[in-house]
Amino acid sequence: MDVVWTAEFAAKGQVEALPPDQFPTDSFLKATVDSATYFNKLYGYPYTSDGGLLYYRKDLLDKYGLKPPTSFDEMKAACDKITAGEKDSALGCFAGQYNKYEGLTVNFDEAVHGAGGVIVGEDGKPNVATPEATKGLQTLTDWFKDGHIPKAAITWQEEQGRKAFQDGKLIFHRNWGYVYNLANKTDGSSKVAGKFDVAPLPGITQPGVSSLGGHNYAIAKYAENKGTAVDFLKFNALPENQKSNTLATSNSPTVTSVYSDPDVVKKFPFMPTQLKSIETAKPRPKAVEYGDVTLAIQDAAYGALQGQTQPDAALQALQAKLQTLIK
Repeated sequence: MDVVWTAEFAAKGQVEALPPDQFPTDSFLKATVDSATYFNKLYGYPYTSDGGLLYYRKDLLDKYGLKPPTSFDEMKAACDKITAGEKDSALGCFAGQYNKYEGLTVNFDEAVHGAGGVIVGEDGKPNVATPEATKGLQTLTDWFKDGHIPKAAITWQEEQGRKAFQDGKLIFHRNWGYVYNLANKTDGSSKVAGKFDVAPLPGITQPGVSSLGGHNYAIAKYAENKGTAVDFLKFNALPENQKSNTLATSNSPTVTSVYSDPDVVKKFPFMPTQLKSIETAKPRPKAVEYGDVTLAIQDAAYGALQGQTQPDAALQALQAKLQTLIK
């Protein structure tokens, strides 16, 4: 299960609650356990986690004496300086994932949090029609308008953005940890191998915050081989198996100790940054009808990014919709 599906699968009785005596959680990152928990019961066993990262062209930042940006304003200033110096019309500033799918929900969520807002408050009630949330969406809309986010990015998911970054067409790119392994390949598939690094996500009016990603294994309510499923979940949670999976893919583990494993850190120096991203990440709304919730978010954000609606009006409409969906 993607981390966003725990509430819906659990509430509808589609997955089994996992007995605490058979499924200890003390070795996992707290955020990953929270993502698998619904009403204080564990319904999934953490397998991979994820936090958003800012991939950046270290060679270009070094060339112009720049440091990784901590805010969107700093990122824009860095882009302007680099593009003026490089005189490369094909070099874009920044992009994330803006096609109308779950990635847009993630990027919108991060923009809202990075401006000090929320989609759903700690009380579980929608609270997205605020100046802070509007600032987050307005910033993305403005960047599309002025070209700091390429127009083509309105159709991008993770892979299109990754390929653009690997082809040397972006200075900055928001994506997950899996990209690190692929962008560093020396088989000719990446033009930026050895030329990039990662940093925490920049914020808009405050430090950047990732939307929590990742996947958990669960046992289907009507599975025929539940005993074997139990063994499989436990097998995948072993530190040595999490380590081997991380080394092979650069996916983020859920077992805390793997982040400081010497072999892992040597191959992937960004792991401490990834750990911080996950530890400070915010979950997307926990909703029984999550599919409807995320579609409502995507409708609102996509319309604003395309210039069809103003951000404040889009979020007022989203607030009303979410109040009918989240009880």
